[in-house]
Amino acid sequence: MTANIADTVRSEWTKFRSIPSNVPILLATVAVMVGAGALTANGASKNYQAAGAAFDATYVSMYGGFLFAQISVGALGVLVVTSEYATGMIRTSLTVVPRRGRLLAAKVWTFGVIALVMGEVAAFGSFFLGQTMIGAAGAPAAELGQPGVLRAVVGMGLIWALVGLIGVALGCLLRDTMAATTVVVAVNFIIPIIGPRLMPAAVGDWVTTYWPISAGLQVTTTVHHAERLAPWTGLGLMTAFTAVLLMVAFAVFRSRDA
Repeated sequence: MTANIADTVRSEWTKFRSIPSNVPILLATVAVMVGAGALTANGASKNYQAAGAAFDATYVSMYGGFLFAQISVGALGVLVVTSEYATGMIRTSLTVVPRRGRLLAAKVWTFGVIALVMGEVAAFGSFFLGQTMIGAAGAPAAELGQPGVLRAVVGMGLIWALVGLIGVALGCLLRDTMAATTVVVAVNFIIPIIGPRLMPAAVGDWVTTYWPISAGLQVTTTVHHAERLAPWTGLGLMTAFTAVLLMVAFAVFRSRDA
């Protein structure tokens, strides 16, 4: 008798919370995003007049903290898979749940929900604290009722979930924590942040506009730049990239040895 999908999801949740470091790391990641976001918001608000109409109080309050948080979220997604390969427990999991697609689906669902919930907590925490800092500095703070603001804050939580699922997919494909985490950092940080500064201008502009994480983060903005993708279009591009990566992970996981 094999476990059904509900039992498998419960098992994955038990595995996640049974690792002592996981929950503290998640809570620390939320705290880092909120704290770093507040510092970034405070710094940016002092020069808001130079930005003029381009000053985006919502984005400013979240982005600075997200730069650090995304590394931790992606790494935790990697560990959802690679920790079992490192300990050899993947063989036990496949004995209990021989349907590999079901096992990986449970991992994807479980960590996707965890990342989404914690991402929303971090996003709203960053937004509210950031707006307090911005207002205290005399800059125009944003409110949830203003056009695009609620969409931007909720969108940040969605980005958290997608970054986490990219980590799960890469962990499944590479089966090595260090290698997969390195790729996560390269995909979500080095290429979109550092890359454009080192690339030819045309290539850098393309990366800034169409690279998945760069495109996806447009959903967290309230001031649209004409050369960038629209918020939902950008999120759709990042979602499609994540979906393709997960489909490849499912295909590879089903076909190779444990």
